[in-house]
Amino acid sequence: MSIYVFDALGVLVGPVSLPEVPGLGFQLPSNAVELADLLPTPDPGNVWVLVNSTPVQLADHRGPVYSVTTGAAQEWSELGELPSEYTLLPCPGAYYVWSGSEWLLDAAAVAQAQCNALMSAANQVTAGMVNAYIAGLLDAADTATFKAYAAYQLALKKIDQQPGYPTNIVWPTSP
Repeated sequence: MSIYVFDALGVLVGPVSLPEVPGLGFQLPSNAVELADLLPTPDPGNVWVLVNSTPVQLADHRGPVYSVTTGAAQEWSELGELPSEYTLLPCPGAYYVWSGSEWLLDAAAVAQAQCNALMSAANQVTAGMVNAYIAGLLDAADTATFKAYAAYQLALKKIDQQPGYPTNIVWPTSP
């Protein structure tokens, strides 16, 4: 006979030896069970658990898991297979999407982020120039700068129409 103790989830630990209490003998605690046979080592990633008084192996993914939609980490405390909305693989960073088996870089999201950053920088240069251009208040040098940035921003706006988008982009040169 083998004696195992179990926790609140029913995970079996052991076998254990119980001390003999003088005059009473061996006392089985309430969180212990006596099994006829010694349990083999569970498969990797599994633990032995009592289910309806029978030892069975269940997957043990307790610890950090990651949302496949956001990549956010959370602590998992249940036994059994993970629901499909979680993975054991941490998200490597921004712009990654879950493929069903691994995190893949979303090239379109990376390209869009770079395009947004370039557009923002161009907007900083031309801030306040639109109304001045419409009113005819810009001198020749400022008009040339404004038109060059307008052409640049238009090229950025059409970046997703390039044949190699999003993996092979020819970025326009900033004026």
